Amino acid sequence: MSNCEQPRCATVCLHQSKPQHSWLDDVQGELSGILVVVLGVSLLKAAGLITGQFAGLALLIALATGFSFGSVFFLINVPFFIFAFIRMGGRFTLKSLIAISSISLLTDLMPQFIQYQYLNGWVAAVLGGLCTGIGLLMLFRHGCSCGGVGVVALYIQERTGFRAGWVQLIFDLVLFSVAFTLLPTQAVLLSLLGALVFNLAISLNHRRDRYIASS
Repeated sequence: MSNCEQPRCATVCLHQSKPQHSWLDDVQGELSGILVVVLGVSLLKAAGLITGQFAGLALLIALATGFSFGSVFFLINVPFFIFAFIRMGGRFTLKSLIAISSISLLTDLMPQFIQYQYLNGWVAAVLGGLCTGIGLLMLFRHGCSCGGVGVVALYIQERTGFRAGWVQLIFDLVLFSVAFTLLPTQAVLLSLLGALVFNLAISLNHRRDRYIASS
């Protein structure tokens, strides 16, 4: 029996044979993730809902100050670029910077290309939450993030095993508590549903033992 056939070496052999993403894999994966996140955010915004995480925080700040969502979303992520560079490395930080910049720009431009004549709030909450969750999973799996809480949550999961989705859910609970003071109750409740779908998608699917390819 070879070393790799021995049960005690299974984990080591799996790590040694871990497939790598090519640069083309990463480019298409990150681009796809960005577009799916933007689609999800546009659905939520069009229905008058907010998102979770720093995107939700950026939207609340934008509503209170009149600044655009994209500019606020980018600026509040600046401290996390520093954190990501120190903790996650330059490659992760650069790819996350590209993702955040693209999402900030495209979200503000999206109404010029897609407008919804009718959009049910329940459908927008579920599809918007699912799209943002799927998009963020794509970014995670290609070595980047949407920044903010996602960077910290991903780092905590890598170091402790505590699911990234649960870290983000805790943040969202605080965020939506504040949102109740600024938005109609029904809009916040539907937004909370979208955030729940988003976080469940992350917590149930972002696992190292189920996805072993890396950048």
